[in-house]
Amino acid sequence: MDQAISTIGIDPHPQKSRRSKTGCYTCRIKKVKCDEARPRCERCVRLRRLCDYEPKMKHNDLLAISRGYMLALESSKSLPTWARRAALTRALALPARLPAFPGSASSLNLTSADHEAIRYFRTTFARIHHTKNPDYSLFSIIFTLAQGEPMVMHALLALGGHEIEFRRSSTSDESDGSSQLVERNREKWTPVQHYSAALGLLADVIGNADDGRQLELDPICAVLYLMLVYEQKYGDGSCSGLSNHLAGAALIVKHRCQRLSEQIAKRGWQGTPVLSRTQPQSQIQEPGLSLFVIRLLVWIALCDATAATFGLGGQFNSELKGIMGPDDASSITGFDVLHRYSNSLYRSMWGETYPQVELLDDVENRDIFAFLCASMQLRSMVADLARLDPAQFNLRLPAVDSAFRQVDLRYGELLEVASNLSLSTNNSHRLVANIRAFIPIYHAAKLDLLRVIRRNGVTTRMEIVPEAHITAIIDLAIQADKHQGVEGTIRVAWPLFVVALETNSVVHQRWILTRFQTMSSYSKNLERAHRFLKEYLEMPFEKRGDCQSFSLANGEIFVI
Repeated sequence: MDQAISTIGIDPHPQKSRRSKTGCYTCRIKKVKCDEARPRCERCVRLRRLCDYEPKMKHNDLLAISRGYMLALESSKSLPTWARRAALTRALALPARLPAFPGSASSLNLTSADHEAIRYFRTTFARIHHTKNPDYSLFSIIFTLAQGEPMVMHALLALGGHEIEFRRSSTSDESDGSSQLVERNREKWTPVQHYSAALGLLADVIGNADDGRQLELDPICAVLYLMLVYEQKYGDGSCSGLSNHLAGAALIVKHRCQRLSEQIAKRGWQGTPVLSRTQPQSQIQEPGLSLFVIRLLVWIALCDATAATFGLGGQFNSELKGIMGPDDASSITGFDVLHRYSNSLYRSMWGETYPQVELLDDVENRDIFAFLCASMQLRSMVADLARLDPAQFNLRLPAVDSAFRQVDLRYGELLEVASNLSLSTNNSHRLVANIRAFIPIYHAAKLDLLRVIRRNGVTTRMEIVPEAHITAIIDLAIQADKHQGVEGTIRVAWPLFVVALETNSVVHQRWILTRFQTMSSYSKNLERAHRFLKEYLEMPFEKRGDCQSFSLANGEIFVI
């Protein structure tokens, strides 16, 4: 003991070295002094860390629980086939003995590795995936929900834990503590095991619901969204998990969100609860959807549009648009209504404690986020167009052209501001960071449309100047890279991918390849995209042609 203490420079006298055993677990695992203030100690408040005073329990044998879990899955007759099959497959892969997880607010006894995953999710992960202050973001609400919902916590731990492990393995030497990692894994659930547990609990919730019973969609949509992000970043080379979850989300919309348009038309956001469980008892017969679920529908729609570009998904956006209307195929207003209706989510969630600076920041960024939704729907429309036969293609193209013109007219000022944005302008205003992240998506959708038109050999009156869109994407990507580094370029990964396919500039191609190599340490699918671009750009120019499918030489596909 004395030797261990002396190695960190502390006087090894008993009266000075004895650490408190009643301090918070977060401080104790770091071997630092805790003032033992409750409910949160001063150090955790200062460092914005989760302060945990829950007692830690020893590991128990979960064999009996695992058997019960399997029986519950097998009895879930109303569970969609895709979810039941996936859940059973993953459950069978679980080892018979796992560390126990009873005991905290969400019935999970969190280990030090779990706390690390939570901190990563609430800070680094949240910052990479959203420009909003992590303390008042969608991810913060998800964590709040996870504290009382085991399946949400499992999904959160799966995503945060897997990202930590992936980044460590991508940036460290092969011999870096592999034996220590094995030893640690004996004491905690792995991210895959958390994922399996979340999927099993999700299967139980859906499978045990009778036809007339109202599902609580807050935790269901939260888990689906976390799993979609997980699969989009770390799914296997077939992207089957991503495709299955998008199909499941589409079923949720089809069967549980049919009255969404009616709710928005009849009820203002003031009468809509942040989370479903906060609704008054008088509304239980007709609860409607919470602001949280409506905002999650928007983010899941963005995931679906991303997948559609690479030949997956599409059902979710189709179902959502069928509910929201209008029937005009060229309109994008339905999704804009969803986003604007849920604009009050953050200020409603935190009420009077919501900082004024955050409130003003939300107002400042409303239009750019509405532009993001519109641009992603354009991306989805182009993906749908690419799947049509020539006759249907010619009939559908004018509607897509009309949708692009709507965005041009509605957001022309944002596009003009972006074209005049200087490299010297920093990201002190979140609006600037969002412009650099979102405007390139619009230009990439235009380039993608040009590729689809060219592939079909169609003559059109649409004015698409590829060089102008390539220049716009490269300029904003260089600015994002300067001010945010790899986190900035991750947000424009797909636009840079499209530029790499379209540009003849070797300088641009090399710059993009270098950025993708760096981004590869953040996502398995970005790593696959990097390998694809290397294979594609190494081909002689005359043999490249137009990519009709994005697959590697080994048959793997990816989504970015």
